Amino acid sequence: MSKYSAVFYALTYMVCSTGIVFANKLVLTVHRFPSFMVLALFQTLFTAALIQIFFAGELRKNERTGVFVKVAPLSFCYAIDIVMGIAGTGSLSLPMFSALRRLSNFFILVGEQLFLGVVRVASVYASVCLMVFGAAIAAIGDITFDPVGYTYVFVNNFSTAGKALLTKSRLRDQGFTSIELLYYNSVFTLPFLLVIAWITTDMSQVINYSEWTNPMFLVYFIFSCCSAVLLNYSLLQCTHYTSALTTSIIGVIKNVLVTYAGMFVGGDYVFTPVNFTGVCISATGAVMYVWVMYRQTQVQTKRIEIGVLPQPMINQRTGQDDLVEQNKKTYSTPFLNGTIAARSRMSPRKGE
Repeated sequence: MSKYSAVFYALTYMVCSTGIVFANKLVLTVHRFPSFMVLALFQTLFTAALIQIFFAGELRKNERTGVFVKVAPLSFCYAIDIVMGIAGTGSLSLPMFSALRRLSNFFILVGEQLFLGVVRVASVYASVCLMVFGAAIAAIGDITFDPVGYTYVFVNNFSTAGKALLTKSRLRDQGFTSIELLYYNSVFTLPFLLVIAWITTDMSQVINYSEWTNPMFLVYFIFSCCSAVLLNYSLLQCTHYTSALTTSIIGVIKNVLVTYAGMFVGGDYVFTPVNFTGVCISATGAVMYVWVMYRQTQVQTKRIEIGVLPQPMINQRTGQDDLVEQNKKTYSTPFLNGTIAARSRMSPRKGE
């Protein structure tokens, strides 16, 4: 069941993340909404409110001690991530925004090895490096260079890496369910966003914004806020059932689609041969990674079928692979928890 759950949440995450990027772009660029901070604030507020309405029974408030200490670092990264992400979307063309966002995968790859102990095969490192190389080529070919927009995206990359690693750690080691982590994260993020919005935004421009009576703008705005809820939930579930890097690569594949479609949305993309070549190289790296992970998953399935590795045992409340977590230093489950290097149970240890 976990394999199907992983595929389902991966696809849901891809669809929602694609839709919300275009919705944000239309709200900020086409309709010229005056504050990306207010949009981020509404997205987070919608997330907390809808979870409280529809999933209140799954929040074990009385059982939690020290929740703020455990979740606050994630909330801080999330606040930066959502603000810089929306700001970058509004400042750069979608193709360049997508190309630069792929640099976050390198940071996640390094962070997984340093902080989560995840070691991967050489082909995974090669595919990520190819994506980064393509992004660099695309940036060189960008004749509409905007230093402020580039700064937004680079800060966004670091915060994305921190958010992905902290999410995996909290789901795996702290015993949070995805709904709980999403709810507490949204609640603790709201004060950060509220303070930043109050300091940086002229609220009179937001209140007097002329498009509030435009039905199409309201559709895009509400879609953006509602999509944020499903996006964040599917992101947590995808990270939970796979890995931080896999979730990030899914985002890369989504960004490939956004890159090409974004050439025709917003009206701010300027084509150059160098830029287009870099986009294609980066897309090739994403496809290469998907192929590598698929092959690793097939090998793992065959080992389970012949009895070399035991069947995974999934915790019914959290969906956590208990057997993998107990034996994560011994076994390899690339699709469930992202580890590649492994040692078979049948192999004797030194000294036995």
